[in-house]
Amino acid sequence: MLKELVLLKEMQALDTRIIRLKTLIDNTPAAMNEYGRSFKDSQDERQKKDTDLDKALRQKREFEQAAADKSEKIKKLRSKSADIKTNKEYQLHLKEVEQLEKEVRLIEDDILIVMEQIEEFEKTSSVANKKFEKEQVKYHEAVSVVKKDQDDAEKELDVLLKQRGELAKTIPKDVYNRYMHILERKNALAVVAAKDELCHGCFLNMPPQLFAEVMKGEKINTCPQCGRMLYFEPETP
Repeated sequence: MLKELVLLKEMQALDTRIIRLKTLIDNTPAAMNEYGRSFKDSQDERQKKDTDLDKALRQKREFEQAAADKSEKIKKLRSKSADIKTNKEYQLHLKEVEQLEKEVRLIEDDILIVMEQIEEFEKTSSVANKKFEKEQVKYHEAVSVVKKDQDDAEKELDVLLKQRGELAKTIPKDVYNRYMHILERKNALAVVAAKDELCHGCFLNMPPQLFAEVMKGEKINTCPQCGRMLYFEPETP
């Protein structure tokens, strides 16, 4: 096979791998965001459930304080009942105590309702916290793998870019420029195999005479359909 064609095959293999590594590196932030979506959702859900629980607990404390304040007021009113002089004042006094007692009972009903809510919120909050902890572990494990893949890709990319630079020096400038022109126009695939009279770039048939020339490998031939450089790939036994 022509020396330049051998070098071009090697260059194409390097470029294919380089492009894959660059794509992996470029997609790392998006991959991390994808893994972080479930984690963020579980975090938001946990926060919401904890907020609901805190709100209910605060409301219960407020109700209890209100009931305690009214009970204290009732106690003070009763302690003053002996000082009442007239029946009219006594009746007003009783009505005030009864009203306060009614208000206390209503507050106690509210406390029972909010206690039921607290019990439910404690259950949902517990479930949400467990889910968050699970998603947090999964997220950090996934990010660790993605980050390692990125680090490995960056290291390999550095090595391949150096190899590519050295290889480019061995290819005649006009041939290299031609290769790069095709590479940029043909989806980063400039050098492809020809097998069974097919171009493995566009997978269209080529003239038998052209295929015969490609098999000889004495010059750089291109596909008449897609323009990619061709080399012969023998049939696998």
